[in-house]
Amino acid sequence: MTSKSRKITQREIARIAGVSQTTVSTVLNDREGSTARIPAATRARVMEAIERSAYVADPAARRLAGLDNQIIGVFTYEPALSPESMDFYGPLLNGIERSAETLGCDLLFFTSSPVQDGRRKLFHRRTRLGLADGCILLGQEMDGADLDRLVDERFPFVAVGRRDETDARVPYVGIDYAAPTVDLIDRAVGLGHERAVYVHRGRETATARDRRGAVQSPAATRRIRTTLVTDEDLTAVAGTVRDAGATLVLAEDAFLAEDVVHVLHTEGFDVPNAVSVAALAEVRGHRIGERALTGFHVRRRQVAAEALALLQRLITTAPEEWDTLDTQRLLSADLEAGETVVERRSA
Repeated sequence: MTSKSRKITQREIARIAGVSQTTVSTVLNDREGSTARIPAATRARVMEAIERSAYVADPAARRLAGLDNQIIGVFTYEPALSPESMDFYGPLLNGIERSAETLGCDLLFFTSSPVQDGRRKLFHRRTRLGLADGCILLGQEMDGADLDRLVDERFPFVAVGRRDETDARVPYVGIDYAAPTVDLIDRAVGLGHERAVYVHRGRETATARDRRGAVQSPAATRRIRTTLVTDEDLTAVAGTVRDAGATLVLAEDAFLAEDVVHVLHTEGFDVPNAVSVAALAEVRGHRIGERALTGFHVRRRQVAAEALALLQRLITTAPEEWDTLDTQRLLSADLEAGETVVERRSA
């Protein structure tokens, strides 16, 4: 990374410009020239000296001096442009692109690091992280060691999604899935559902635990009895629904909900009249037959825009002041009341 190169000190810049170190410090901390303490000609000499030495200068000093490259890196731990991934990554990448255009920044998509065991390594020798002023990280799961290193080295970055792969204070913008899960359960209870089955993928990501925690919370379990099963054997879901007397199936995501409906139909269940189905995830573009799937609308473009805005704040703020910034934010998903959760009817 650039931060490992020899750092040009303020004293060296002062020598090149023929001014005092205090003058250099003043210019760096007042790059817009909003104060009249430094004459314009002197300020110009300092900026010229910084530009002459910027190729080895401290990245923090470069940013404060307005010499950043206006390049934002985008790194995805999993392949993001495959047909299977675009349902999730497409809106995020679209939001990043639009926001970067508004900010006048170029995007550098880090793809040179090879995918190994389904994931890329951020600090691979091929990853040109030093070319970017900062980086947006995307991924269902991230490498805790990567996050630790980025935080330790004070490299500007923002992760999309709440992270718990490390105890370090990771800047992130993500989605709160717990609150809309509670709202969906409240709606289902209001429609007469008393027993449910939650089908999940067994993942231990932060958002997966948020959903599972909301389904298993005391407030939820007092109102609706829910049996949890994983997707390892979907053929067993119908039996679980039958044994539990469930009239509602909740699925961790929309693709899993579609698979569950196929299994239920195969086993002779009438969806949604006998068994209702909902997804605890984005459902726009997903339908069960002619019916809109009940679930969430996840504002991924807004997440991307806010992540880029936060990254811009980090880039333009001295690293020693980052701890004063609000760098962690969750946005709530909106409940999409589709047609696959209906009032339970007696047989």
